[in-house]
Amino acid sequence: MKRIRCLSLLFATLLCVSVSGQGVEKVKDSKNSYNSIIDMLRGEPGVTIKGTGENGTMPAIYIRGLGTNTEYHQPVFVVDGLRTDNILYVQPDQVYSITIIKDGTASIYGMEGANGVIEIKTKGAVEAQKQIAQEEKQIRKKARREKRARRKKKVE
Repeated sequence: MKRIRCLSLLFATLLCVSVSGQGVEKVKDSKNSYNSIIDMLRGEPGVTIKGTGENGTMPAIYIRGLGTNTEYHQPVFVVDGLRTDNILYVQPDQVYSITIIKDGTASIYGMEGANGVIEIKTKGAVEAQKQIAQEEKQIRKKARREKRARRKKKVE
């Protein structure tokens, strides 16, 4: 029985590692200078871009190769948690990280995710998340202090 538990624990650990390793988030450094978000995506492994993105039109972007599932070959673009059709408005100096999802993990986006997903986090969104987390921490601290004070009054 002990051996079965160990094996199931090992399997669960391996499963967790393999699930969490599907999309690799790359934090962008500010050492490289890019002209556009399309230039940033050109350097990503597994991403093929046809076109330049000039004149405000999106170039053809392929994540899972040229023979993708549908005529609509564009991947799903998610900027700060919101889906969008056009990412040309994102400035390269504001990008915190880019995550390319190529496999079954993209299924959380439905059929649209069949051609892959590009998740972009901006520095502004990351700072906002940190600010919210800090405020939540302060609220929890205050609630704990109030709870301790009420307990102390009951004991006295």
